[in-house]
Amino acid sequence: MLVGKEDFCDYHTIQEAVAVLEQQSPMQPETLYILSGLYEEEVRIYRSDLALIGIGQVEIRMNRYAKERDECGEETGTFATPTLFLGGRRLTLENLVISNAAGQGDTVGQAIAVYAHCDEAVFRYCTFIGHQDTLFTGPLPSASKKGGGFGGVPLREHHAHYRQMYQYCRIEGTVDYIFGGATAWFEHCEVHSLSRSNGEPGYITAASTPKESEYGYIFNECVLTAADDVVNVYLGRPWREHAATEYVNCLMGSHIHPEGWNDWGEAANRRTVRYRELGIRNVDSLKRVEWVKWYEAEDEMPNVNVVFEGTNFWNSEGAQE
Repeated sequence: MLVGKEDFCDYHTIQEAVAVLEQQSPMQPETLYILSGLYEEEVRIYRSDLALIGIGQVEIRMNRYAKERDECGEETGTFATPTLFLGGRRLTLENLVISNAAGQGDTVGQAIAVYAHCDEAVFRYCTFIGHQDTLFTGPLPSASKKGGGFGGVPLREHHAHYRQMYQYCRIEGTVDYIFGGATAWFEHCEVHSLSRSNGEPGYITAASTPKESEYGYIFNECVLTAADDVVNVYLGRPWREHAATEYVNCLMGSHIHPEGWNDWGEAANRRTVRYRELGIRNVDSLKRVEWVKWYEAEDEMPNVNVVFEGTNFWNSEGAQE
């Protein structure tokens, strides 16, 4: 199936094609090819066993934001804002740019580019563009910090696991721009921090790893870069108290704050977070916060087969089984 602006394409919008594929019965693995172009649309995908492959320069862009008002005059909230929502299993996305162009979070609030409420999902050569809360990796915590629900895009399915692989991707933003509760492996990615309009520090991750999940975010051989005027960016802060985030053999620019990590103003988080580093060049470990853990040797760090034990979904052969 082919999506594009040309007359010979099966569909001219991505959502049109997805709507047809979600009516398929019985459901079969499908590949949706998307021709070069700018697709200004909100895309909601609930089905499983689907690949979205960009041909050329493909960008999916919208500009929804948390402070936007709904028909009742209420703020729509963070989880109503994604440009792309993914709710199924066994998904593959390649060569796509997904952006939320709403602007600085200091002005508009959170604005999600990708809401990945999915399991066994692979993202290759993709770019995620936004400011605050660019990439959300489900699941949501059990309740908001105020005790209520989250609203936003309706969830039709909940998974036993949320396992995601990001390979050769670029993710950019300002505050908590990779956040959520998934077990996610980032391999050879560029993590790019943008400047905040109010001059305050930036934060790359805000994990909400469930207590029972052994692993959260693992950045392996990634490169952390920033815009020229960016300073004082933290590697992470805990959206929930058992946040798990690791950086292994990564290259980090001078924009990373010497302390590395932030407790989100809650000293109790220091006893429960699971933050680790290994093989980081040009870092003075004595300046890091004392509650970060350091791997003593390379062989202590679990490999991808351990993290995703029982599945090899990120391999092309495994994805077809």
